Amino acid sequence: MSRKKQLCGPLHYEIEEEQRYYFHQKRFYSDSKSFLSFEYLAPGTIERIQTIILSIFPEEQYPKGSLKRYLAVLEYLSSKHNKEFHLFDYKIAFLIQSIDPDLSIYFGFLSNGYSIHDSKEIRAKKGPALIHTIINTVGAFDPQFLKYEEVYFQRVLKYDRILSYVNKDCSRNFLESLRAVKSFDTINPIELQILDKKVQEYSRACANPQSINTLCFNMDNPNNNLELYHIYRKAIFAILVLDPNLNCLRIYSEESNVESIKERMIQEMGFYHPDFVRIERLYHQKFCPEMNISGWAY
Repeated sequence: MSRKKQLCGPLHYEIEEEQRYYFHQKRFYSDSKSFLSFEYLAPGTIERIQTIILSIFPEEQYPKGSLKRYLAVLEYLSSKHNKEFHLFDYKIAFLIQSIDPDLSIYFGFLSNGYSIHDSKEIRAKKGPALIHTIINTVGAFDPQFLKYEEVYFQRVLKYDRILSYVNKDCSRNFLESLRAVKSFDTINPIELQILDKKVQEYSRACANPQSINTLCFNMDNPNNNLELYHIYRKAIFAILVLDPNLNCLRIYSEESNVESIKERMIQEMGFYHPDFVRIERLYHQKFCPEMNISGWAY
């Protein structure tokens, strides 16, 4: 009776490691339904996590970006040695701090611009780059990692940060919300000065201020000090950052039809929305009626 040959050597180790990866990944996320968006993380938890990581997962032994590190952390979180982090929120926070404390997966996603609204052709081009980022960071493809990093960034990582390169479509909600702006009568000269100062600070902090997606992300990002809570202030801030010379109004006055306006705005400004043109008109009438837009009336 012949005995079945056992795999040995590097191939055997790789297969065994891959099997362990799928087992521990499935086991780890089986508790994800209890996730509470990090709402109840106790003060000092992240500092405590960082101390433990440095103690038991040194980079020399568990290199970052390796499957070895990812597996070791997952095994620790499901073992009897883990005496502190039993709730899923604590476990996923520990995993993020161990594997990707700089949130390179989430920031890579933002800069890559992958969106469900993209066409199939565009998604086919952007998808592999995102997968590559995840694999290089985690050591394997973990498709669930991204969504937890996004919540972690919004709820836990409370440092002051202005992002510079966001290619993900973040402008849709902002542009649609502009229809609520009927006038700027509630904005007084002092508020306008404060907004202008914020614009100057933003332009210094952001390497790519003219990007509407970058701007819209930063306006809604709770981890910076812009504090633009009202759509009227956001609208003025956007005008002052993206189009202080009111070029959209100039384009509107010089073109004879909507298609021509749209084409030129996309070419010159990078986006088009009729309500943005409308709020520029309101801004011009209220704050700078002396500014010469064009020889043509709009």
